[in-house]
Amino acid sequence: MTASRAIAAALMLLVASGGAVFPAAGVAVAESNSSSNTAIPADGPDYGVNETRFPLLWSEDLDQQNRSSDEFEDTIPSELEFSARLAGSTDVPFEKPIEDVERWNSGDLQDFDPGSEKTSIHPEGAHLEDGLYIRDAHASIAAVQPSTVLHSGNTSTQYITPDGEVLTIADYRVRVPDDDTSGSVRHYWSIAESTIDTIVLQTDSWVLDADRGHRSTLEYRRLSGEQNLTVKATITARLRHETRTCTDYNSSIGSCEGSWETEVDYPTEQVTAADSRHAVVTQINDRGGKRVTFENETTHTGAVIHPGTRWSAIDVGSDARLRGNWWFYSAGVDGWQTMVSRTEIETTRTNSSVRPAQLHAIPTQKQPDMPSKATEDAEPPLVIEEAWGSEHAGPSLPSEIAIPTVDNYTNATSIAVRSETLPAATFDDVTVHGIVRGQSESISVTDNGTVRDTTLELAVLETNSSGTLVQATVTETTTGDPVTSGQVEIGNQSAALNASGMAVFELEKQPSSLITGQYVPADWWHADQLYSAAEDRTTVPPNYPEFQKLVQLFLVTLLWFFPVALAVYGFDYLTGGAVLGLRDYQ
Repeated sequence: MTASRAIAAALMLLVASGGAVFPAAGVAVAESNSSSNTAIPADGPDYGVNETRFPLLWSEDLDQQNRSSDEFEDTIPSELEFSARLAGSTDVPFEKPIEDVERWNSGDLQDFDPGSEKTSIHPEGAHLEDGLYIRDAHASIAAVQPSTVLHSGNTSTQYITPDGEVLTIADYRVRVPDDDTSGSVRHYWSIAESTIDTIVLQTDSWVLDADRGHRSTLEYRRLSGEQNLTVKATITARLRHETRTCTDYNSSIGSCEGSWETEVDYPTEQVTAADSRHAVVTQINDRGGKRVTFENETTHTGAVIHPGTRWSAIDVGSDARLRGNWWFYSAGVDGWQTMVSRTEIETTRTNSSVRPAQLHAIPTQKQPDMPSKATEDAEPPLVIEEAWGSEHAGPSLPSEIAIPTVDNYTNATSIAVRSETLPAATFDDVTVHGIVRGQSESISVTDNGTVRDTTLELAVLETNSSGTLVQATVTETTTGDPVTSGQVEIGNQSAALNASGMAVFELEKQPSSLITGQYVPADWWHADQLYSAAEDRTTVPPNYPEFQKLVQLFLVTLLWFFPVALAVYGFDYLTGGAVLGLRDYQ
């Protein structure tokens, strides 16, 4: 088996394991040593994540390109081997938002092992808060999920669903003042107690959820619009401070010759550490759409769909799916590759035991498309007539992400499609899939009428040496009623129809006597009056003179040539035919 056939077969196995993927173009598949790359967690797949999908979650890893694929020559690798080789050679996008990211994050959060009261453990990117006694306190958001970070132009926006969860870790250490064990007044310090009192999830307006402890999964419900999701950890430390005072202290020998009086107080401190994420709540608004049928093509159906959100796919029935501009990739969250351990006297760094991943969306094509299912005997179930919306520049991804994007794209807020095979009822409800996992909703498409058949008639009103006057008339084929919208085109001229369904053209004299015209209606997906196109041809009649002018021409010609003929005949008669030879005298 050739290398290319073996790779293709292995890729089919990988796709069959769940969720379509494709490798970045032009990159050879090769095996990599992921153990030397800290971008990929060393503990491997767990928590219900498919083992073939796990290597594909870490797109920021160091790809080893231009490696030989000889290992595919003789045998097809297992799904796991192929997935590891593919992920080690390039970055792999997904056709839709995948759930594996959330499964991994929820399970991996439990791997966080906090420090002791005198040791704070935190990701390298954490924001630390210090008090007098409480030091290196942090509350770090590991993930907001489900969510997708969308990249467009120079901006990146995190989109979330109205309901979701925030995964958080928190830790701190307590700085205990040094004991003072000399002199007549001596101080002894210890920790009475310390705790994370609360972990609170809130927006700018209200509190959403609360927990306590070093690991928290905080939930939110019914959010909308733009939100600042903030997690605050309130940490309290209570120290025991014992003060001993000697009633008779001999400073010359440094000894208490009296008794020690003891006082105990409990200094208490509270510190709040916080972390925030700005997010936009994406919702599928039921903007719906309209459906049309065609009078002259009874098997055809057209529909305009307004998804009401950024969308990854639209299902029409069970056999047709429109695909949006977006493909998805997963990568580790910045600042979490290294976990830092801090005490009063030292700081150490190790590979992090908690490695949250984040799903990203990037535009990989300029327009939505319909993945073709056409065969030699059948057209694809849907054809896209037009997709329109706002225009945007494509993103520039970090150099470690090896996935091609487009320079510009259309964020399609409306899409018009046409089918020759799907029944009209198929379009009553379509399912819109958003760019955030789990965001799917059925929207209604209402009947907007029939695209009526039309007839175009061209008639030559007048023609002369300078040109031709042509009248175009457009009517509804079935009723004969005039069509008053749209325009007629003849050559490079166009004219709108009047209230009688007519338009008049003054055409310059042309070498050909054939005149062809087209009725061009407004596109049915934009129009209120629905009409089909029509065409007609006519010829310019020959420009023969009228009968009266022909008689006049004959008489004038006769009057001109009769005297001349008489003169010629008379001259010939007088010469006896000797000169002209019109008469033969013998």
